[in-house]
Amino acid sequence: MWPALLDEPLAQIAAQMAERVELPSDAARIEMHLGALVGRLMPTGGWMAGERHSGAEPIGTGRARPYDESTLRKHARELAQSGGTDIVARAVEAQVERAVASSGEKAVAYTDIFDQVYWTKKPAHAGPVANRGNRLLAATYFGLSFVRPAPGRVLAYHVSWHKPASPLQDALDALHAEPRRATWLTGTITRHIWDRGGSGRPTLRWALAHRIPYLTVTKGSTRWTRYRRAPHVYTRRRLPVFVRRDAAVLRGMRRRTVAERSATPQEVIFPAHPDKGRTSTKALRYRTGAPLSKDELRDLDRVYKTRWPCNENPIKALVAVGFDRNLDRGMTTTTSRGTDGRQARLEQREQALRDEVAACQPTTSAQLTKALARFGRIKRACDEERAAVDAVPQDKGARMPTGAEGLAKNLMLLMYNALVLLLARSPIEQVQAMTVHRVYELLLGRTMLACPEAQRTALWIDPVPNTSERHLQEELVRLFNEQALTLRGRPLHLRLLDPPGQRRPLRVSS
Repeated sequence: MWPALLDEPLAQIAAQMAERVELPSDAARIEMHLGALVGRLMPTGGWMAGERHSGAEPIGTGRARPYDESTLRKHARELAQSGGTDIVARAVEAQVERAVASSGEKAVAYTDIFDQVYWTKKPAHAGPVANRGNRLLAATYFGLSFVRPAPGRVLAYHVSWHKPASPLQDALDALHAEPRRATWLTGTITRHIWDRGGSGRPTLRWALAHRIPYLTVTKGSTRWTRYRRAPHVYTRRRLPVFVRRDAAVLRGMRRRTVAERSATPQEVIFPAHPDKGRTSTKALRYRTGAPLSKDELRDLDRVYKTRWPCNENPIKALVAVGFDRNLDRGMTTTTSRGTDGRQARLEQREQALRDEVAACQPTTSAQLTKALARFGRIKRACDEERAAVDAVPQDKGARMPTGAEGLAKNLMLLMYNALVLLLARSPIEQVQAMTVHRVYELLLGRTMLACPEAQRTALWIDPVPNTSERHLQEELVRLFNEQALTLRGRPLHLRLLDPPGQRRPLRVSS
């Protein structure tokens, strides 16, 4: 059913892939492979499990039997290495951009990092636990960004692949790396919320330089009774909210543009337990890159805590249907995050030395001798550090985006967004709030019987045994039928079978 729901997007994606793939392949064949692939991603459990549960696949492909898992895996890897991952990622972004444009208002963005663990017997960069049964627990980090249009549910916008132990700024860097995407985010996002993992001064200075209206919370806490100045606003329970200029973030920034000079980062002291009133004096320090309105300041904890329903919960919903499944086993030997940090700091020292040498203008020979001796000491120290960094062996591996897993993850985001947009059309709030796994339980995972007819294909679905959920299943069937789904060019119509107690017996003629 997933290929039918994504019929039009998959056709466009296949046409673009056919122009870029190196091996001779036509759009129809790529579309058929993509349709078979998306039908196996959720929530079967992997390549082999997908083959075991793909009994209905020949109905959509017209083949005598399902594809072998090796066929789909190899073809998906070829498409990914030929640029197919970027094409699917652009289709995901286009879904979100159309939804935000149709709302007519600006949206809110969320970014977070989640780690996908895996066991391996090869030397790898280990996670928090290692050496269990001669196997090593390692991890791959993914950055996920979501966008919530003003009146709708949150949609997945971007996924990025990072080394183990990557900080949140790596995900933000990848999100804003493409100029087109950065331009759209700057003009469309009114607030970008992330957790305290991105509350450090370097990250916030980077966000200000990119004109990101961030909102985050710092580590640790304070007491609102320590502040004596007049509060900017009061909460609903008459607790003071203090706002001050975030001088710590501005300090040390190189202001070169008008946008950076006009940046007004603020630090907001907000009660940690506003519902307890004055019995609790604990407060949190929020940091924002754009001024907040008084209404937002009064409910700042609720504004920030939208991270949970709009960021944490969608990630959990995706993981529940196999988003954290390891579909690619290849490992690449690479340096650790600690070595990368040493390399970055060394480059900064070398650049500072070059700037200082260029700015040096001694007037006497004594000043020149002193400056040359100082520059020589710094240069020797940099050379020694460079030799030490280069001597670090690259004997541990990590999973990098060279296989089909990035393509599969973007296809899952494409399916997730399509389902969210479909559920948003329902007048029933319980249906609007359904997760992908819940839809799978009620509809997509039920036993189905395909009956080819003269003008269409009827798909008879086994009803849920619980009568209280029957109306939810009927509403899902109605939503899918309104999409005018097609299967191999013929209309696809979903119908529910009668409950077991109400089914009429078959008449057998003599």
